[in-house]
Amino acid sequence: PFPRHGRILGRTDDMFTYRAVNIYPSQIDHVLSRVAGAGSEFQIHLDHQDNGRDIMTIKVERAPRAGRDDDGSLAERLATEIRRKVLVRSRIEIEPYGTLPRTERKRRRVFDHRNGTL
Repeated sequence: PFPRHGRILGRTDDMFTYRAVNIYPSQIDHVLSRVAGAGSEFQIHLDHQDNGRDIMTIKVERAPRAGRDDDGSLAERLATEIRRKVLVRSRIEIEPYGTLPRTERKRRRVFDHRNGTL
């Protein structure tokens, strides 16, 4: 009844824990790369809500030629795939192409605001 855990999918220093699930940014990247309309750049923001629960917001650039009209369905498809593959719920925000900083060498994609640290 429980999902099996496979081998490590990324660098252990990039791993973060969200709602008792260990997540690697490479897992999110893998899901995004398989959904049409999503660009390659993304950021993960972890926040603590007033009600005591954590929330994960993933900002994703739309693909270069994707239209703004499809943002709602794209966000829904991404949220569904992330929940199916990574086993957590997330909020997806679609950003215009070119607005997120480009990743170079050691990437910073996870911003943890839960403990006042970035």
